[in-house]
Amino acid sequence: MEFLILSPSLPHQREREKIIMEAVIEAAEDMGVTRITRRRCNVLSAGVYIISNSHKRLLYNDWEKRWDAERICKHIISSLNRTGESDGGKNLILMVS
Repeated sequence: MEFLILSPSLPHQREREKIIMEAVIEAAEDMGVTRITRRRCNVLSAGVYIISNSHKRLLYNDWEKRWDAERICKHIISSLNRTGESDGGKNLILMVS
């Protein structure tokens, strides 16, 4: 199981990306998700997905939101709890592409 973050490649959104990354790392540690992959691509706002068993599910979209890292983290954890998935892994791997 892993988190996938699709981030806009626009320079003016780098600060939001940092806040979202902070929230995702905290959520991953809390929920036992062992891998985070971040990709910059042609999207208008950042999205956080969970990938498990070859299925991708959106957990958070940053469109028109100015939430802080704590609120984003709580939202991701709540969304993940609703799916009934969590790993309990111990080593976190961050991949940036």
